[in-house]
Amino acid sequence: MRYRAVKALASNFKDDPDTRSFIKDRATADNDGNVRGAAIEALASNFKDDPDTRSILKDRATADNQWNVRYVAVKALASNFKDDPDTCSILKDRATADKSGNVRRAAIEALASNFKDDPDTRSFLKNLTTADNAWDVRGAAIEALASNSLAKYFRYQPELFEIYYNCAVNDSFVGRHHPLRNSNPRHVALEIIIKQFSQHLQTLPLLRDKAENDPDEQVRNFAQQKLKQW
Repeated sequence: MRYRAVKALASNFKDDPDTRSFIKDRATADNDGNVRGAAIEALASNFKDDPDTRSILKDRATADNQWNVRYVAVKALASNFKDDPDTCSILKDRATADKSGNVRRAAIEALASNFKDDPDTRSFLKNLTTADNAWDVRGAAIEALASNSLAKYFRYQPELFEIYYNCAVNDSFVGRHHPLRNSNPRHVALEIIIKQFSQHLQTLPLLRDKAENDPDEQVRNFAQQKLKQW
């Protein structure tokens, strides 16, 4: 009921002076994480110019005890306050220090989308392709380096081939695949190499090796399919 109330108030009564105070209170004090998350989204969408909104988002992105609330706050902060000098540093902190892989992934994606011209972004993401202990976070860092958001800055740069190649060969992924996304960093890296470095001398030998020897059946099947199309 509180979740629905927050949504309804933000959509229909944002000009009521009591609405803003109510939503601020729910963003920080409600005992239900879903309600806090809805209130954070409502603040970012409807009360961006309120002087308290920015500080509430920063606080919830770092201090909330539920990962889904931090996740919402990270995304809202990056989308609405990327010009704030604290936002980039908060995203970097969450990308490395947050206990939740989902939050770390959200922070990585936000960095790639909103801070592609920051001189530290590439080196920061490069480090995470191997440093994070969660395979889906490593995969997110690889995808971020190759993403359209960073294309004109980093894409097709030869030194990135070595990063992707190392991931395709050496990433330690062993486990269950995510049902909704490509979750094996070796698979992610191989796909990027095929798209961006198809003419590289090492690409075809790598593809052949992956088709025969990768321990992940999905990677082997993907490589075999691509070989047929080569």
